[in-house]
Amino acid sequence: MIKMGAKRSRTTKQLSPISCDSEVKSSPTIASAVKVASSEDLLIQILLLVPIKTLMGFKSVSKQWLYLITDPRFIRLRYPLPPSASALFFPSSFCRSNPDYQFIPLDISEVSPTPFKTLNFTRDPLGSGISVLQSCNGLLLCASHQAREFNRRYYVYNPTTRQFATLPKIRREYSKNVLGMSLAFDPSKSPSYKVVCVRTFGKLKQIEIYSSETQLWRVSGEPFTAPKYMEFGNSRFWNGSVHWWNNSFHNNTWRDEPYSLYFKVDEERVEQLPMPVKHISRVQMYLVAFYLGESEGHWHLIEVNSDFTSLFDVYEMAIDHSGWFVKYQVDLSAISSVFPEIIKNNRYGYAFNIISLVRRGKEEDDESFLVLEIPGGKFVRYNLMDKSVKKLWESAPIGYKFYNEDGLKYGRALPYIESLACV
Repeated sequence: MIKMGAKRSRTTKQLSPISCDSEVKSSPTIASAVKVASSEDLLIQILLLVPIKTLMGFKSVSKQWLYLITDPRFIRLRYPLPPSASALFFPSSFCRSNPDYQFIPLDISEVSPTPFKTLNFTRDPLGSGISVLQSCNGLLLCASHQAREFNRRYYVYNPTTRQFATLPKIRREYSKNVLGMSLAFDPSKSPSYKVVCVRTFGKLKQIEIYSSETQLWRVSGEPFTAPKYMEFGNSRFWNGSVHWWNNSFHNNTWRDEPYSLYFKVDEERVEQLPMPVKHISRVQMYLVAFYLGESEGHWHLIEVNSDFTSLFDVYEMAIDHSGWFVKYQVDLSAISSVFPEIIKNNRYGYAFNIISLVRRGKEEDDESFLVLEIPGGKFVRYNLMDKSVKKLWESAPIGYKFYNEDGLKYGRALPYIESLACV
């Protein structure tokens, strides 16, 4: 039996009779409809199966339906596990004005309308538009686009319901020291969310936390040290923790700082996350991360392919943060046999960007895949189990000046996830 509220009767008394006509009263279809509408348990079971876009329209049917669909307990029933991404998105250009966003559908057989092209849910007072900083289980952390920190506004936005919340500013004397903001939200555990702010504190770093429950900022824990090239503005949320990217891996200083940092939100504690170790010719080496990301409750790292071989490994972190293990192996020759343009001209190696790793299915029917950008504005889907390759999407040409020397444009993309979560 499903209980949505102790004080609410499961049999609604607010519904008006559909018709007084005797023939309509005797109609089996109408009688069944009245029975469904009058049983909250049965109605919930049906609404749990309705597509989310249809569900948005059902909110206007009655106050009862609006209450059920927006109730946090209904949302948790609908999403008992972290929700799946239906698309990936990224800005199509980096300019001073409001950025446009491109979407890549993850299902080749289904083409759905673009959820949004620009973010116009509110008029940002700075006039430069709004950009997305992070996507977290259906909610987006957004900010004034290319604005100075002490003037910048931050927002939490649900693109499915089009609801948003404007975050209060942290103390003005701290605003110029902000290094990054991160959204922490797990709808399978709580309907509320938190925003984690990292700012400088002398030579150290300090964390402040905003809670959607209190709608206030507060200082969390003691100041801490961090690697020199830690990017607090580039974060992902996984397993109750905010994970930050250590850019020293791309500045050849990772040997001195072979770890990244993560913040356990509920325990309010900063921890170190060592990079995986690889043994080559009896020499122990820390891997240089080419990709770090989360999907379907899994945390992945993909190594830099520095020896120009066609093979590289995908690592997964144990759920308790205890260590890395090899989960998949990628064979670039399987991609080059279908798309030869991935092979660099007159140079060794391959030209590609890893856009995202998407987990699908369980161990016995694993259909996980990589989304890669290859020269020519093409995005391909590489199945990590059977090594099959398909073209997923192709971007319209904008001009060569937007591409690097390998003919590649984009970096990592953000997941688009439909959600009923309230902000």
